[in-house]
Amino acid sequence: AEILHNLGYEVVGSDQKEGLNVIRLKKLGIKIKIGHSASNIQGSSLVVYSSAIKKQNIEIKEALKIKVPLISRAEMLAELMRMKKTITVAGSHGKTTTISIISEIFVKSELDPTVVNGGIINSLGSNTRLGLSDWMIVETDESDGSFVKLPSFCGLITSIDDEHIDFYNNMRNLENAFEQYINNISVFGFSVICSDDDRLYKIATQQNRSDQFFYGTNARANYKAKNIRINKQGQTFDIEIKNKNEKRKLYKNIQFPMHGRHNLLNALGAITISHRAGVSFKFIRQALRDFEGVKRRMTLLKTSDKRQYFDDYAHHPTEIKASLRALRHLSGKRIITVVQPHRFSRIKQTFDKFSKSFENSDFVIILPVYSAGEKKIKNINASCLAKSIQKNSKTKTLAFNDFKKVEDYLNDEVKKGESVIFMGAGNISDLA
Repeated sequence: AEILHNLGYEVVGSDQKEGLNVIRLKKLGIKIKIGHSASNIQGSSLVVYSSAIKKQNIEIKEALKIKVPLISRAEMLAELMRMKKTITVAGSHGKTTTISIISEIFVKSELDPTVVNGGIINSLGSNTRLGLSDWMIVETDESDGSFVKLPSFCGLITSIDDEHIDFYNNMRNLENAFEQYINNISVFGFSVICSDDDRLYKIATQQNRSDQFFYGTNARANYKAKNIRINKQGQTFDIEIKNKNEKRKLYKNIQFPMHGRHNLLNALGAITISHRAGVSFKFIRQALRDFEGVKRRMTLLKTSDKRQYFDDYAHHPTEIKASLRALRHLSGKRIITVVQPHRFSRIKQTFDKFSKSFENSDFVIILPVYSAGEKKIKNINASCLAKSIQKNSKTKTLAFNDFKKVEDYLNDEVKKGESVIFMGAGNISDLA
């Protein structure tokens, strides 16, 4: 919406609620209605819908009835990408942060990219940027399988995990989609793959492609992080580069102000794809050192009387574990985690893993499941999850049925020096 607006098109839209993105787009002059209605699309020459919108949606039905062309967000993105030299980032976790770091590197090196990201890049104050160069950097969406169709000059895969199995039905179908994505990369470009992910490494090496570069912390990596040092300010590491027919190189003391091994890997992926695209390590160093982070990726909202309050997008068990592990390195005192589980189908699919994700939290508060439009599933609720987490993560866990009760409870409960982290992909930021 923002890029089309910046290109001079008249853009209007609708959403179920007024979130931060809606407020930001309204400030740009884009008219957005709250609530979906057939009247919202009157006068439109094209309707674009996201993968979260079901075919039964009233605006979709109206578009079909009055014969207004309908295309998905991914198809619109493909149209915008067609004339550009595109870097796409795919994977179950870490896409938004990785894209943000690549964007920072390209902006620092004055390559003036267009950027379409899944989250707000703090340095831009937006999830998009309209650049004048041939480069375009895009976060893909594998939730509906559309990412395999995007025209990619270069591609990066961060990880493969049991995300969006409701769409793919099983892991093999998901793996097949990532194989398609790899083989859709331009023969003039290259792909960048995380070698620390065993499943992903196996899939990548089975493809008949020689244009692959691996990054990670193990011996399989062409771009390997070594000598990793962690402190309150973030992490510092060295990078060893080993490629066929190239002299081995070592770049020392790269500073990066984010915590967690998952963020180290995100940074490594961004470094690898930028360096292979021709960016000098001088600009890579600067961009990583000055990186301001991504909204809702362990964002420190406030420190009050030595109490720290964080807001985090983590909602899949792998993401929850990674964020809590990173926070444990920062905090010597008690960590209180407030979680809004996301989608009944996802919680059912990952129930056991989810229940075992909180070992690094000293106390967990579970909110009602954010449905994202799904129907309730029997025994998938806050109280069942709380019991299972207390048993499997061996940490005190309580279930609450609304935000106000949590707010009142935390105001009495949180002591000096303790950390509270709010987690989820729904509207938990309002509480945070």
